[in-house]
Amino acid sequence: MKCMLEFEFPDKKTLDAAVKAISHEGNVGSRAATAIKEKDNTLHIDIEAQDVVALRATTNAFLRALQVIDEVRK
Repeated sequence: MKCMLEFEFPDKKTLDAAVKAISHEGNVGSRAATAIKEKDNTLHIDIEAQDVVALRATTNAFLRALQVIDEVRK
């Protein structure tokens, strides 16, 4: 199972801070693998999981972290 998340940031500085803050989020278990990529001001997160539970858990970990980053930025 695969999932791709994509988030746009207002500038490179904010993107770099977000990448640094979420870099550990992909380590939620051995049943999912993640890849974090940057292009322009966009963050791309690719998730591949063995099952739907692992996919959901990994996706939720990233979404929670990015929600906090968004709230702090406002």
